[in-house]
This record gives sequence, structure tokens and C-alpha cells, in this order.
Amino acid sequence: MRHIILSVAVLALVAALASAGTVHAEEPDSHDLVIGDPPPCGDDSAVTLSAVDCSGVEPVDALGPIAPEIEAAAAETARVESALVASEGPEALRKNCRFHAEVSLYTDSDWNRLAQNIAAQASHCADYYISIPALTANKTMPRQDQAWRIRALGPRFHAMAEAHLTAWQNWVIANGRTWLEAGQEFRRRMATAGYDVASGDLWAMNEVPSAVRQNAGQSRRNLLDFLRGLYEGDASTGSVKGLVFVVGLGQRTQNLSVYLGNMRGWLSDGTFWVAADAYVRFWAQETYGDVRAWGVADAPRMTRARHIVEYVMHPLTLARAGGERTAAAEAFFRRAYLPLANAAWKWRSGFGYTDIDHLVMRHFLSEQVHAIRHDAGTKPADGPSGRLGFAWAPENVPNEADFPAKTAGLQQRLASAFANAYAQGGGSQMGACGEPGSHDWCEGVVEGAAFNDAWTAFSTWSGA
Repeated sequence: MRHIILSVAVLALVAALASAGTVHAEEPDSHDLVIGDPPPCGDDSAVTLSAVDCSGVEPVDALGPIAPEIEAAAAETARVESALVASEGPEALRKNCRFHAEVSLYTDSDWNRLAQNIAAQASHCADYYISIPALTANKTMPRQDQAWRIRALGPRFHAMAEAHLTAWQNWVIANGRTWLEAGQEFRRRMATAGYDVASGDLWAMNEVPSAVRQNAGQSRRNLLDFLRGLYEGDASTGSVKGLVFVVGLGQRTQNLSVYLGNMRGWLSDGTFWVAADAYVRFWAQETYGDVRAWGVADAPRMTRARHIVEYVMHPLTLARAGGERTAAAEAFFRRAYLPLANAAWKWRSGFGYTDIDHLVMRHFLSEQVHAIRHDAGTKPADGPSGRLGFAWAPENVPNEADFPAKTAGLQQRLASAFANAYAQGGGSQMGACGEPGSHDWCEGVVEGAAFNDAWTAFSTWSGA
């Protein structure tokens, strides 16, 4: 009797499922389609581009007017370099360059003004990649009528279309589609919006969540499928490698044991890194420095630079330390790793802490470029070579009337640091600190600042 009752119950369950609709074996459960979610709003331990979504910042292409002299200088850059490439080819722009700088700039807003200020002082030795945020109302849609404005600044300026991971995750689950299809669909929408990969435009995936380094569920497999779709596109779009943003941990974090263990596990997953290498051009770890871990009074410039490098380079440093077990990750990072530093002002969390005077922020920008350029110069064959990036995310919480003018000054300081640190004729890290012979912009101080030595743990593999 007991067996009969159980059989009847099973048949009833099967009938109920059938009445709810047939589930095909090839259709994955929605839980298997998840890559992961961004850190929750208010998580002070994370440094993440999702802070922009939490803040409700409304994207605009320029926070204020672009000075006529800046527009004129940017236009002259475009004219001269376009003519040079037309007559001598693209390699003409890299003559006498110790490094070919590849500068990637995340923007949540103000992308056209930032690009104009960069172009006004651009180095012949650099290519600049400017990300443009997706539409606020539908983050699966790239923003139209913008990419050409970046390309108009000359042959070394390229637009990147934001592929917003959370929005596409929702699209995959809601529509019962695969991650490969999501990537391919994004590329179609990217082309429709005016991005031209043949002219150097890229996609930029925002952002890899912590679930991937934790190896939760099918997160790594799903991520690789999305990256493959973004890379391949379809027959109408052509293939192109793009940029991947990766959520990180704040510079002042003291207990890094769990994070370090997860990073060791991820870097040891050689299959993942070999696959990623086929799809990714730049792997941008979000290492948004905290001014409270930088502006230590009376500290020598190179001491400050060392602490910046320990933080912004920690994934590559750990991959080097892992030996054979991380050989695939190290090879990938040597080619693709890009330290994503901090030009977000004025934030209290999400982008580290940068709620400081705009003049002190100029010093912070300069010293980050100085440190990354110095590190590249000490080991030119090991990476990241000339790759570096910054997150530009202005937040005017107090609604200061002169905020546009102050942020324009930050953009111009950043542009000058790039141009002089990666200048023709060799350049040097000291170029980031000011014009030749001047070190005025590498002297900032933040009251109460203290270095965090916890990041030295990434220089060895011990304890694994």
C-alpha cells in the first residue's frame, strides 16, 4: 500500500510539472546562468564601478563647457597625427618611444570633455581608449552618436562601448538565452550604435564580480561564454578583443586572507586563463587607491610609489610568485594586465576615499602615474609595459558651483602626467610629476594617512 501511495504521488507531481509547461533538458536552470552580482551598495570593503549605479549619477557627455583653447589644441592633435599616419603609416606615431602607452579610461560621465582635455596634450607614444556608459534606461543598449566624437580626436583615440554585466545577466535569464548569444547580441547593438572595431573601437565589460574568483557555480564558464560572444560577434560584426573590468578590494583592507586564498585558486585555474587569452585584450583590475593610504607626510616619493605599486599590481605579482601552477595566468597577465588606478573625485567609498581638496587630488593623480610608469621601467619585459588606466567618475555631492572648473583641472593634470611620463625620446616617471625639471605635483599630503603593508603578502605564494 505504501508503494502504491508513493507511486500515485510521483505521478501527480509529474502531471503537475507537465501542466506547468514542458522543461527541455537543453534549457539550463536559471541558477546555472548566473555569473554573479556586484557588491551591495554601502559595502566599504569593495572598490567597484557599481558605486556609480548606487549613487544615481546621471551620465552627461560633458560636465561643463570645453575651453576654446582646449578644443583648438585637440583639433590640431587630430590634424597633425592623421596627416602623419596617412603619409607614413601608424608606426610613425611610435618613433623614439620607449613604451607604447595604452591608456584606458573608464567614465561614468563627462567622457567627451575628458577626451578633449587628454587630446590637447596627447603624447605621440600613447593610444587612448575612452569608455562610454550604456543608456541609463536600458543598460543593454550602447549609447549612440558618441563613438565618432572620440574617433574624431585622431587615430590614437578609440571608443569603448560598455557591456553592463548585471543588465545582460538579467537579459539572459529573462529571455532563456545563452551567454554566448548575449555577447553576440551586444556586438550587433554596438555596431548599430556607431562603434567601429575596424577603426579601433572596443567593447568594455563592466564588471567581473567576486563570485568568479570564488568559483561559485558555473560563474567562470558563463563568463567565458559571454567573453567569447563579445569577441566573436557574428558574421556582420567581425571579431575583436576587448577590455574586462574586475571588481577589487579597498587599499586599506587589513585582513586579506580570504581574498588571497581566492586569488590563488583563481590564478591556478590554467584552463580559464588560456581561454580568456583568446578573447581579452585588456584585463583591468580595479585598484582604486585610497588617499588615506597614500599621502603620508615626510615619506619619500619612492616609498609612496612602492606602496601604490604593491596595491595596483598585486594580481600580476601573485601570478609571478605562483610558478608553474600559475604559468597560464602569468602569461596572460604579462600581455593583458592593466592596473586601473583612481581618478574618481570626491568619493568616500566605492572608489576608495578621495574626498579631499582638488589640488591635493592632482598630486594623487600624478603620483599614481609616476608609480606605474616607474614599475614598468624597472621590468619592461614582465608587464604591464605601457598599459595603465584610470576610472574617471566625478561626484559633486555638495553641488559646488566651481566643480566643473575643478574637474577640468584634474583632467588637464592627468593629461600632462600621461604626456610627459610617456613622452617621445624615452620619457621617465618623473614626467608625471610636472614639466621637465619640476616635481611640483608629487608632494601631496593627507592628514592622518598611513601606509598599509598587508599587500606585500601577494609577493610570495607561501601559505597556500
